[in-house]
Amino acid sequence: MNRYQVYLNPQSVNIIDDFEKLTDISRSSVIRKAIDSIAYNLSKTLVSKANIETKGPLDSIVGIINLKSKRKVNLSGTVDNIYLTD
Repeated sequence: MNRYQVYLNPQSVNIIDDFEKLTDISRSSVIRKAIDSIAYNLSKTLVSKANIETKGPLDSIVGIINLKSKRKVNLSGTVDNIYLTD
């Protein structure tokens, strides 16, 4: 465990001190648990963000065309039929 110096709002410290008197849990323990909870939530956010960024913009269309098939595929022709029909 490392030691750090932080500045806290006096109102927050008063609330933690009142909680300490009621529960016999030290101020430093309450602050550590709060920081651990925030760090856990931030790590989940970072992991989910990293998973989103690993996919490229074209990854959603991978597999539309079966390259092992002998059949010729012309997707642009089907798009022309959609827009050029009257």
